[in-house]
Amino acid sequence: MTKTLRWRQIFTGSILAILVVAAFVPILMMLSMSFRNTIAIYTQYWGWPWPIQWSNYLYAFQYLIGPAARTIYICVASVTGISIIASLSAYALARLNFVGKRIIYAMIVGLMMVPGVVLLTPDFILATWLHLRNSANGLVAFYVGGGLLFAIFLLRTFFQSLPEELFEAARIEGATEWQALWHIAIPLSRPILITVGILNFLAIYNDLLWPLLMISNPARQTLAMALVNFAPTGSAAGALSNFSQPQLGIIAGGYVVASIPMVLVFVFGLRYFVQGLTSGALKT
Repeated sequence: MTKTLRWRQIFTGSILAILVVAAFVPILMMLSMSFRNTIAIYTQYWGWPWPIQWSNYLYAFQYLIGPAARTIYICVASVTGISIIASLSAYALARLNFVGKRIIYAMIVGLMMVPGVVLLTPDFILATWLHLRNSANGLVAFYVGGGLLFAIFLLRTFFQSLPEELFEAARIEGATEWQALWHIAIPLSRPILITVGILNFLAIYNDLLWPLLMISNPARQTLAMALVNFAPTGSAAGALSNFSQPQLGIIAGGYVVASIPMVLVFVFGLRYFVQGLTSGALKT
């Protein structure tokens, strides 16, 4: 290894380390704020969180548990629907021959190029006409429809890359296309399916604009909507002051609580997520 190459690697590693630290500083500060009260945050912003204010998390959990459970249901139902319908559609486009196959795939690719914000108005009118507003199942229906295009695109590419000999051997043994899909295609495509699931889960979990249009009943709001309205206030100096301001520690605790499902999903699916991205990059 030459001296120039070694210094270049040291420089690159240093830049990456600085970027990683810069990315984690806001997260660490949010965690620190979530364990302190408002006065401690204002007087010693970079101070150590002591004494720990566990009540911040208790208050945030009580307020956000309902919207969080509702949002997780919407995410799980939507991801399940996307995975099932996209698998069937992608397998048909990749392994079967039927009239209009190329036209259907071209339409799917064409619809992927349409910005999602352009569809907000027609989707809102359709949801109103179908009486799907103010319901979790209404959100699920539109999330499934919106997430199918990209999922079909990825799965079709992966299914096409699978060796044809596997399916020919299964057909010789008397397997139907349903059996070939369930016993060959689905097991081999588990990493890409988990990747599609994680991407859709994160997108739906963090979505705010569409729930704001669909949900007008505060009792049915999603987690993102609840976080927008999550601004508990209190006295800055106890009974000696009438000045009320946002309780930053409780708000930060709410953000931490809201981040837990996303972190868990990504941590437990990280290995499959990386495999899915790698396979998608190598398959042609």
